[in-house]
Amino acid sequence: MADETEDSVRHFLMECHKISIEAQFIVDSLPNAETPAVERVTHQLDAIQEILVGLNDPYLHGEDLDSLILYVTSLLSPLEDFLACPPLPAHAHIPRQHRSGRGRPAYVLDLQRAILLHDLGNPWDDVAKAMGVSRATIYNHLQAAGLSSARQEWSTLSDTELDKLVSEISQAHPFVGSTIIMGHLEAWGIHLPRARVQESLRRVDRLGVLVRWSGIIKRRVYRVRGANALWHNDGNEKLRPWGFWVHGCIDGHSRLIIYLECRSNKRASTVGGLFKRAVAEFGWPSRGRGDFGRENNEMERLLIEHWGENHRAYLRGRSLHNIRIERLWRDVRKDSLETFRQIFMYLTANDLLVMEEPIHAACLFLVFQPRIQASLDRTRDAWNHHKIRTAGHRTPIALYELSRETAIARGYWTGDMGDNLQTASDPLYGYDGEAPNPPAGSELDSEALGPVPTGIQAEREAGICLNDDEELARVQEVMHDFDFAEDDGNWGIDVYCKAVLLLSSRLSASS
Repeated sequence: MADETEDSVRHFLMECHKISIEAQFIVDSLPNAETPAVERVTHQLDAIQEILVGLNDPYLHGEDLDSLILYVTSLLSPLEDFLACPPLPAHAHIPRQHRSGRGRPAYVLDLQRAILLHDLGNPWDDVAKAMGVSRATIYNHLQAAGLSSARQEWSTLSDTELDKLVSEISQAHPFVGSTIIMGHLEAWGIHLPRARVQESLRRVDRLGVLVRWSGIIKRRVYRVRGANALWHNDGNEKLRPWGFWVHGCIDGHSRLIIYLECRSNKRASTVGGLFKRAVAEFGWPSRGRGDFGRENNEMERLLIEHWGENHRAYLRGRSLHNIRIERLWRDVRKDSLETFRQIFMYLTANDLLVMEEPIHAACLFLVFQPRIQASLDRTRDAWNHHKIRTAGHRTPIALYELSRETAIARGYWTGDMGDNLQTASDPLYGYDGEAPNPPAGSELDSEALGPVPTGIQAEREAGICLNDDEELARVQEVMHDFDFAEDDGNWGIDVYCKAVLLLSSRLSASS
């Protein structure tokens, strides 16, 4: 009998734990939580509190029980305050226009914005909810304006035309599958059913389909408050041996790529500059998450300067805790970086590239940096337009814009978009607990915070850069009439070889 009682209490406490997790998330979302959700969890917490007060269990110490009751009370207090003084309804922020006849003033809705959100893949119910009105209201406004509420029509494209486009994408990005290819097409304004893209890919790249199918990895669940609540940033060093560093940043809620840039170094000033440019475009994130690398120092400083010391504005941890962007790197590698890695290995194997030769290193960077960046730009557009199965087949840009619209309608977009301090203080905040560990080689955590190397030689030894900026500038000056971005139809290999020969001859002549 005692075992049954102990088991019953254990199951009750497990259920309490599940409810408290949801309650904490709702509390963190106040005052932007849904009233029905607040009412539901309040009733559940009331019931838990009543049971705990009357619980007389020999397996629970009195202090533990008091602590549980106190925790439930701490959750109930803000929820009850919210229900006692609910915020204004979402539609209260919508401007109205007085009309000549009888009736209430009509809402003034941005119908083009509504259509854009819908065309991005969001259902009308979600668009209406984000804008603070009902679906019927949006339908009525569309009808009055003579606009259609129908889903964006499929693009008219023959199989031959589609196969040509898919073949071009597959050749430029040989390691990606149908989902990312659909993202490339959507980024070009081509809207097609998934089945047609899959069939086309089978026609033009049957072997690649089989290889990619064998490597599918199941995706896991992740949740933060909304867009701009938490940005994950990191650096990818797959091309570091050849002098290229790729810097990335992703919005945790929507998986929207904030920036994806190829640079000649991983200095803190470089990462800080990319972050400031991103803030100018997307607004301030509430928090950032990155590893312990010194390159994150400037981004951390900017966030703390903006939000204050007590906000926990920048969260440092192992790459294990930054899996959101670690997953992105896997797709970026397949969609973009692996192609260039193979090119550089080919050049090295054929004695066309010796990285210890400054001329080779400089020409390689000047020829391939714009090509890598163009590839990353295409990858970013494709990623931001690819459909995520676990998000209702919506795209990152659709999720981001919908969350942004919700925040604008409720008046907090220009404020703090993040979770409260208690939630953000959890060491595992913004962490996919069930996700697979990042691949070996992605850990850069041994590079602890410390003095920043000064001077080009010290930076090279620390793995911060390879090419000296002044040397690159001098090469560009010497080669002022050379087109490093010329399309040679051979991935830039021919242009690189010409650049090495021409630069060698000009430097020899000048010396």
